[in-house]
Amino acid sequence: MRFKDKVSRVALRVSLIAMVVLSIILSAVIWGSDARFSRIEETSNQTQTKDLGQRSLRDIYLPTQTFYFKNKKMYQVYDTKNNLPLEFSKLTQSLRPLLPIRIWSSQTKYEKMLRNPNYIQLTYPDQITISLFLTNVRKNDSREFNRIFVSTTSSDYIYLGNDENHTLYCIRLNDVSFKTLIEHIRNAQTQMPVTLEKVHDDYLPFYEKNLSLPVYSYLTNEESDSYFVYRLLGSNNPTQHNNGNTITYSNGVYERLIAAKHTHNYEYIDYQQDQIPKTISRKLNDSLYFVRKIGLSEPDLRFFDADDNTVIYQNYVEEYPIFLPGKYKMRAQVKFAPNGMTINFNSLDLQIPIPTNGEKKTLIPTTEAMDELYQKGYHRKDIERIIIGYTAKSSNSKNKKLVDLEPAYYVKINKQWKTLDEWLNTNNQLDSAGKEGLVDGL
Repeated sequence: MRFKDKVSRVALRVSLIAMVVLSIILSAVIWGSDARFSRIEETSNQTQTKDLGQRSLRDIYLPTQTFYFKNKKMYQVYDTKNNLPLEFSKLTQSLRPLLPIRIWSSQTKYEKMLRNPNYIQLTYPDQITISLFLTNVRKNDSREFNRIFVSTTSSDYIYLGNDENHTLYCIRLNDVSFKTLIEHIRNAQTQMPVTLEKVHDDYLPFYEKNLSLPVYSYLTNEESDSYFVYRLLGSNNPTQHNNGNTITYSNGVYERLIAAKHTHNYEYIDYQQDQIPKTISRKLNDSLYFVRKIGLSEPDLRFFDADDNTVIYQNYVEEYPIFLPGKYKMRAQVKFAPNGMTINFNSLDLQIPIPTNGEKKTLIPTTEAMDELYQKGYHRKDIERIIIGYTAKSSNSKNKKLVDLEPAYYVKINKQWKTLDEWLNTNNQLDSAGKEGLVDGL
């Protein structure tokens, strides 16, 4: 009996030693594997991204306007029940061309496509790259486009169009059906008759009649300076300096954050980021990375405009950009330069839409707005774009967190965005625009 107990104790001890040795060996194999660490890092990043609520790159670089023909007449459409650009983005998310992309470049053929009633058109507010659209392939394809043509009779092809150089890219498809999307577009609740007119480098929608658009109200939220200081400068006790109407936070000599007192505007400068991205694709990707670093809320944030080394992102209500209070009017503006990168951003976050009494504001036809600019002394070549946007204004109510969004024409001249009224009330228009452009730096 004693012999059996002794054997059992020895066997148990040997088993425990073997298990410990095996555990050590397996741990060394698992934790010493680069692939294992990669998977852990990837999972961590995915969890972090999900927790931050960040949308995909395609959701930020999303078309903003949709057009179709009815009885050979073009209409701009919007549907509150169906997010039409998002539907299209989901349908083409995993798109892989069957053949190399074919190219045509002809102003005659391009303008013929613009008038072709057999195509639905979706447009971006400015040119993006093919590599942002075809995310699964052609990662370095920096060819640009701003318009998509979807056939109402066939799902075999789509065309990407560049208004600026009249180039069409033909993409052959497989197993993609736009039937439901086309039905939603044809049955959209809001349908406004438009014509496409060439303005500078774009074909823009001109509204033929007086346009009555709703006024919106939102409750807002604003993060404190400390939130942006922590995200941009870290937690190493940045220095603080009060200077008139601004507070400057510094992290050594390489980074600083300037906060305007009593407003929602900030300027962040990173002198270490002194390399200008070499391609437009890299520029668009990098700019979004830095915007996300700020920690702005993203639900309605979209790409809006790009000039030279500056990229702008705006919040949207329906298909229209929202211009915020302050010097820059933009939600976020990233400017790359050899002496450092600058981000101007607005912390005003529109959170909860408030039911209104149905108030609307009427805008004049676009041709009349252009005529007013001509009469003031602006030339057609000076006007880069004219669009409808929403102006964020403080509400008349006692609640300081309530703002109203009112529609207005916004005009881009000398790389600056202002309302039609602001341009009409500007003295020495072109000289003033040029001088302000050097300061505002679009």
